[in-house]
Amino acid sequence: MKKALIFLAVTSFINIVIRVICRISLPFSEWYAMRVYPLIVGFWGRVTGIFPFAVVEILFYILISTAIVSIVFLIIKLIKGKRRRVRYLLRAGLAFSCAVSTLLVMFLFGCEINYQRNPFSYYSGLELTMYSRDDLRGAITEVIGELDLLVPQITTGADGGFVLDKTTFNKTARESMQRLGGIYPVLYTYYPNPKPVFSSRFIMSPLMICGIFSPFTIESLYNTDMPDSDKPFTALHELSHLNGFMREDEANFIAFLACRESMDLDFMYSGYIHALSYLLRAYDGDDYIQIYRTIPEQVRLQYALDTEYWQSFLNAPGGAAIAAVSSAVNDAYLKTQGQEDGVKSYGRVVDLLIADYLARNK
Repeated sequence: MKKALIFLAVTSFINIVIRVICRISLPFSEWYAMRVYPLIVGFWGRVTGIFPFAVVEILFYILISTAIVSIVFLIIKLIKGKRRRVRYLLRAGLAFSCAVSTLLVMFLFGCEINYQRNPFSYYSGLELTMYSRDDLRGAITEVIGELDLLVPQITTGADGGFVLDKTTFNKTARESMQRLGGIYPVLYTYYPNPKPVFSSRFIMSPLMICGIFSPFTIESLYNTDMPDSDKPFTALHELSHLNGFMREDEANFIAFLACRESMDLDFMYSGYIHALSYLLRAYDGDDYIQIYRTIPEQVRLQYALDTEYWQSFLNAPGGAAIAAVSSAVNDAYLKTQGQEDGVKSYGRVVDLLIADYLARNK
């Protein structure tokens, strides 16, 4: 019990001190992100990368099972050992506190410090300024033009929806990020394969989750049940997190750039339809309908199929409530990490998309 108390004191000290330092010292966070964190990715990412499945998913099931068994045994002990109930409860509370403190330390070094580093725009040299409606429309027109060229070259299924070539998915995802690293050296690092989640349809989709980055096992996870059009973009989004860029807008932007530069038609398609979706949401011009009609018919169909897929979970019994809770939890989490606009930060990718468009065209 004494050793457990010492362990809890040490981990609690680390949790408090390092969190305070990274929040008040950008040089420390930058040093950690550039010098220390890549070593963690290089080692731990290779260890968990050996396995084709998501290690964190298996550990999660083990953790839940262990917690249930422990609670059952604790209840039995409390019933049988009436005179030792206080002692049993203290031990259980201490064990729980040690477990939580350990997870917080892993989260701190695997993720949280990176929230405080310089944003990707600092490394890319892009200037984020106020953009006009014409700038936004120009970016939309450019993306639609790219999709006009891509749509005839992609594979579609019986319903007209996009079909992903899964045989080279992992290799293309890794190479896309490494190729982008040739343009932006800060992105050049070791990238393991993105991992599929076995329980995607039963856990991730009802929660409206496309992908997750696990800072505990350094794994990038994606929903295998969602439409194929979402998978390349999501995989690269999570690999961006794995590389230490935690803000949602910049992870979206890096994913788009990696898709665009991948030279793979499937990844390019996924990147452009996601970019177009964000740009369209930001556009409020009177000619919105006219612009929407210029989008290739297959892309409009893809948007409809995607909406139908996610709507099926919202329409399920309790689906809307589950999705609302999931969104609220994610919103609160992002705000605790310094993203003041919470889930709305995903949409800030438009600022980066416009900045990139202006840099290339003006």
